[in-house]
Amino acid sequence: METIQWQKCLGSGLLALALAFSQVGCAGQPESSSRQESQALASQPEQQEPESQEGKTLVVYFSATGNTAAVAEVIAESTGADLYELVPEEPYTPADLDWNNPDSRVSREHASPDLRPAIAGEAPDLSGYDTIFIGYPIWWGQAPNLVWGFVENSGLSGRTLIPFCTSASSGFGTSGETLAAMAPDAVWLEGRRFGEQLDSDAVAQWVSGLNLAP
Repeated sequence: METIQWQKCLGSGLLALALAFSQVGCAGQPESSSRQESQALASQPEQQEPESQEGKTLVVYFSATGNTAAVAEVIAESTGADLYELVPEEPYTPADLDWNNPDSRVSREHASPDLRPAIAGEAPDLSGYDTIFIGYPIWWGQAPNLVWGFVENSGLSGRTLIPFCTSASSGFGTSGETLAAMAPDAVWLEGRRFGEQLDSDAVAQWVSGLNLAP
């Protein structure tokens, strides 16, 4: 009788032990599946953000005495833009720039609005630029004929164009309106005139106020 009871107890113990191992195995299954899913997700390549396709900014300028060049450099530094100088094939001498002399070169160019002085070197590749600053000295309230030629012949349609100029005393005049008429399919922003003496802070503040996309 004692033997039978011991066997029953032994059988019950074995059965309880088997059930315990079974429960442990079932409880461990979700953890194993979760680990495999995590490993699978970790092995997948990360999705990379597309690179920005926004165009760059260019500062194009003609500077007869260096004043416009100084402003152009501050604009380029403030915006991270590239610089391109419009250099006349025939450089202007001090005598050429004597606007008080009716026979000087600038006076003759002013009297012949259809004249387009040649620009030295290759034209800039504008394909990667969405925004272009255009700088020049003010001559008789207008941009020089050389700048007119650049605007007319550079295919500026669809781009954002921002004129700026320098002068000792003259204002911006109608120079911006004249340029806009030469490239009517571009988006023209209001231009700005700067004095003969460079004011870097004024230039930087003007550029900041344009709220251009970075």
